[in-house]
Amino acid sequence: MKRATLVLAIASLAASLLPAAEKTPPAPIEYGPARLVCTLANQEIDESSGVACSRRNEGVFWTHNDSGDPPRIFAFNAKGEDLAVFELKGAIHHDWEDMASFTHRAKSGLLIADVGDNDEMRDQYTLYIVREPRVDPTKRGVRDKLKVEAAVDFTYEDGSHNCEAVGVDTASKLVLLITKVQFGKCKAYAIDLPEEKPKAPLLAKAIATLSIPLVTAMDVSPDGLRAIVLTYGNAFEFTRAPDEKWSAAFARAPRTLVMPPRRQGEGICYGPDGKTLYLTSEKAPCPFFEVPVAGTR
Repeated sequence: MKRATLVLAIASLAASLLPAAEKTPPAPIEYGPARLVCTLANQEIDESSGVACSRRNEGVFWTHNDSGDPPRIFAFNAKGEDLAVFELKGAIHHDWEDMASFTHRAKSGLLIADVGDNDEMRDQYTLYIVREPRVDPTKRGVRDKLKVEAAVDFTYEDGSHNCEAVGVDTASKLVLLITKVQFGKCKAYAIDLPEEKPKAPLLAKAIATLSIPLVTAMDVSPDGLRAIVLTYGNAFEFTRAPDEKWSAAFARAPRTLVMPPRRQGEGICYGPDGKTLYLTSEKAPCPFFEVPVAGTR
């Protein structure tokens, strides 16, 4: 047997002996019943349209309001206490619809998505990326400003779309977006996560078509293997294997997860454990829900 053939044979044998967990999506998480954790003390949070758990500050969560609000993000804890409000310097709040937290190159970041377009008339959309600030858990009512590290403009490859669901997968170095449609099929798009501010608008490319109406939020787990997609009712979880593309994961039927009743639920995120789910809802006072892993209460 030639050396090259022998090397290929050994590589093929080694691949076949890999543990099944590395070649298949992660096992389903068993969730317990949802519970209302608190209501948020800051009454200025009256249209929470996105939520994210902090990757830098233990026990801290972030949210923002829908269109019509100044360009700011709110920090709160699991008691609903008003920790801080940060104004984003250099940002414009046209129609912020979702946000995500992530860790990339050992730095914690937040992405705020100005992607709403109810009339599908916008020429381009913007993703604001900021370095997540330090929040002092002993202080209340802090007001400060935060520099935008990058304002990433983008367009879709096939025209304008309304979108309220954005997630960041640093494992694949992608920003994922899912459009919001009332009837018919929505689409999932992907944008390369920029390492620095692009010189020209990026292009969001379609990677899947989904049969989920009225998608209002999404999040990607820290390991990049789960994506939770929210509607006004239930949520749908997609999973992928470590070496699998999101297009393949979105091609499979998702798992349906029952969510608590909300007035207008437009925010969901994974907790620091990458499993527990947290939700907000529009209108004040803003409720904060938890869907825990079974047996962890």
